[in-house]
Amino acid sequence: MAISQVSIALKPNVYTTFRDLPNTLSNTLGEYVDNAVQSYFDNKERLKSCEPNYKLQIYIIMDWEKNTLSIIDNAAGISEKNYLRAFEPANIPENRAGLNEYGMGMKTASVWLSDNWTVTTKALGENKERILSFDLNKVIAEEKEVLDVTENEKTENEHYTRIVLTNLSKNAPKPSSFEKIKRHLSSIYRAFLRTGEIEIYVNDGKSTEKLVAPKYKILNAPFYKNPDDNNILWKKEIHFDAGKYKANGFIAILDEIQQGANGLVLMRRGRVIVGGGDEHFFPSCIFGSVGTFKYKRLFGELELEGFEVSFNKNSFKAEDDLQTLLEDIRDEIKNSEPNIFSQADGYRQRSRAKKEEIAKKLKERFEEKSTPDLFEPNKVEQEEKRIKDIDAIKKNEELINNSVPAQTYSDSIRVNNKDFCLDYQLITETTSTDLYSVKQENGKYVCNINLNHAFFDYYPQFKKNKDYEPIIKLLMSFAKAEIKAPEMGTSNAGNLRNLFNQYVREDD
Repeated sequence: MAISQVSIALKPNVYTTFRDLPNTLSNTLGEYVDNAVQSYFDNKERLKSCEPNYKLQIYIIMDWEKNTLSIIDNAAGISEKNYLRAFEPANIPENRAGLNEYGMGMKTASVWLSDNWTVTTKALGENKERILSFDLNKVIAEEKEVLDVTENEKTENEHYTRIVLTNLSKNAPKPSSFEKIKRHLSSIYRAFLRTGEIEIYVNDGKSTEKLVAPKYKILNAPFYKNPDDNNILWKKEIHFDAGKYKANGFIAILDEIQQGANGLVLMRRGRVIVGGGDEHFFPSCIFGSVGTFKYKRLFGELELEGFEVSFNKNSFKAEDDLQTLLEDIRDEIKNSEPNIFSQADGYRQRSRAKKEEIAKKLKERFEEKSTPDLFEPNKVEQEEKRIKDIDAIKKNEELINNSVPAQTYSDSIRVNNKDFCLDYQLITETTSTDLYSVKQENGKYVCNINLNHAFFDYYPQFKKNKDYEPIIKLLMSFAKAEIKAPEMGTSNAGNLRNLFNQYVREDD
């Protein structure tokens, strides 16, 4: 038999594969936001003619009691003309220049998040509200390729879309997910939120929060080599044209180093594709090595043209071309004056006035904790007794040295012209009152750092799990200094550590 036709219809069981697509909650919820935002831009004049003070409002609402997730917007709704296309898988819109270019966003997102979902929509200028319900298990079991639509009479000026997801999947948000969701959506839609025309609200089941676009202060200071010169706003505007590819935006220096604020954000059609939320982007051609001042201080936003994006809009295609574009932008910045890269590397944040203010606050803090009688006899005697208690010192050393490390970081050190391994072991469970220890065994040095020490419980920044790195770096330096000190004639260098471990207990 001659074959003249083949079917290319999407079989219902293909929907089950949507559940396993690699995705994130923020990008998935973003599909609904994209549809609402695009509906707004496509119908902006009509919406504002009906409501002069109109603003697009999008609500993402979690109801833990009913175990439902709802996405509600007051955009222009799904029109009769677009209704069939909106629910047919892979039916690509005629206009692919917007945010919903693949024609799969709402369908894949809804199946990824739930087994059942209902879409209620009312298009501006029409007199019908349309309701469609999707039951994944029923669609597969009955091999359904057609769904029923219910229509209700409504007034022409009403406009909205309500999507309610039930029987949520394992991919759906958990209570702990919402802070990250809010942070990511605020970042992804920053350009739209800044205009004030679009408002996104997230209800985590307890309270509703209006999302706000991230905003970081830009350094306004003299060039670091000429501290007495006039201030410069360290922001480099980028307008780069490479034929098919274009980039517009800025690269700037943060006024203060702020974890999570640095990095480059790449946008397309106003929406962040790369570098949003916690998914920071640090192309080495611009940011240099991890940990440098340039890496920590630079940030920027670039709107790109000419690049295609991945199916779930979290990466750009043509990665080699993107890398070339970023390298060209780097060269342009390097050849401009004043040089923003040099300033990011060389500038030291705190001025003399700021340091004097810090010194004042430190003095006040130490005075709050000091005793009225500087030489209180009982206190001095107790302290002397404690620091000379050899048995207690040995016991604490044994406890910390015999503890099982949670993590180990290995480095090298040269002692008397020989290379040795130096292991830094991070201890999380020990009753030792020592903050750190140093020992030599099996031909290498070991520094144990006690993260369970009362020192880390005393200060609020550590209670909030904020940056441990500076104090750990300091203890690592103390360990190296102790190991190297005998080369310079110091004897019993470990005594300094033992005394340090005793004195640091004063805030226990």
